[in-house]
Amino acid sequence: MEPNKTKKNTNVLLVINLIVQFFVETFVAMALGYFIGKYLDKWLFDDQIILTYVFVVIGVFSGLRNMIKRVLRNIDGGKEDEKS
Repeated sequence: MEPNKTKKNTNVLLVINLIVQFFVETFVAMALGYFIGKYLDKWLFDDQIILTYVFVVIGVFSGLRNMIKRVLRNIDGGKEDEKS
């Protein structure tokens, strides 16, 4: 196989991996936020679902944050930041 094609295939697989990880992590974070928010709403409020919405939105933002960090790490050539 040519080196150029191997690098291109590796880049495509990396992008697909990032997309799948983003959706899985975001879904899990949203599900956790939903259940935590639902539990807290039942505990604190009788008929409101304020915290459910808040925690689902926090789950979405955490998924976005993880994707951005992963993309920036891959742009830097896989180097780990010493700060994080």
